[in-house]
Amino acid sequence: MKKASGLIRCIKGMVLALLLVVAAAGIGISAPGGSQTVTVAAGASIDITVPGAAAIASTAPPNCGTTSTTINMKSNRPWNLQIRSEPVTYPSGKAKDGGGTEMTNAFQYMGGDVAAYTAITSSYANLFTGNQARTGNRDIAVDYQQCVDYMDAPATYTIVVEYLGVQP
Repeated sequence: MKKASGLIRCIKGMVLALLLVVAAAGIGISAPGGSQTVTVAAGASIDITVPGAAAIASTAPPNCGTTSTTINMKSNRPWNLQIRSEPVTYPSGKAKDGGGTEMTNAFQYMGGDVAAYTAITSSYANLFTGNQARTGNRDIAVDYQQCVDYMDAPATYTIVVEYLGVQP
């Protein structure tokens, strides 16, 4: 019987140890933890959405035709929007016909802080007098105007207008 009582004591001890392990897990015993600082570097970003085309309806001299477009800006820093005519093909800011003949009058724009029609040039010009606050979504209305002269032959004329978003 002594052998059995030793075996029983051994089994009781193992059961007790098992109960302690299960009980310890149930009451939330844990080891000391730690913490970590995570650094995230948000880079500067600016996004401009420009519609692919705009058109001014047929205009007879000596009148001016107009149209408008909307440029969408997103920027996580202060920004400004600049405009110019494409400098290689349209260095004088004038629309051309298919043969390369320029219109008499320069193409004009207004929008942002530019309150009156202004002749476009091949150098970038700011649409705002000061930098604008960062924005997740801002639409900027831009109006175009082309005045037709009697010296302009009947034709379809085109000009490429370029926009540049800058974060000074």
